[in-house]
Amino acid sequence: MNYLSLISIILAVLLATSCSKPEPRVIVYGKDQCTSCRMGITDQKFGAELLMNTGKSHVFDSPECMIEWVKGGTVVESGIHSYWVTDFVNPGTLIEAKSAWYLESDMIHSPMGLNVAAFHDSVNCDAAHHSFVGTVRTFDEVTHLVND
Repeated sequence: MNYLSLISIILAVLLATSCSKPEPRVIVYGKDQCTSCRMGITDQKFGAELLMNTGKSHVFDSPECMIEWVKGGTVVESGIHSYWVTDFVNPGTLIEAKSAWYLESDMIHSPMGLNVAAFHDSVNCDAAHHSFVGTVRTFDEVTHLVND
């Protein structure tokens, strides 16, 4: 292989990896600490993650901690790439927070006490709603709950 071919391959790999979209990292339950309240993140049904445009991530023990931390002005809203929350029925699995379905119920005990669980789709949320009496909400409605 000649020198120019090697340089071309290296540049192609660098270009491909630099254009890739930021992805959330895996939350290490039992080891990671919440960026907002510094509690250990232990409950795999309630973790959350904020992904910045730079690729840096911030992990939280619950969606409400993430929302409250952003509200506090520590980060600039335009610097946020995406919000992620843990799927209640698939513990440890992150889903995009803005497209998730939420159930607020006194029968759900989240780490910070807002008692809101996130679900990947309406089917799982509706199924949980039959077991846990409560209110189905959107991400914006959960944000308003936290901010009130």
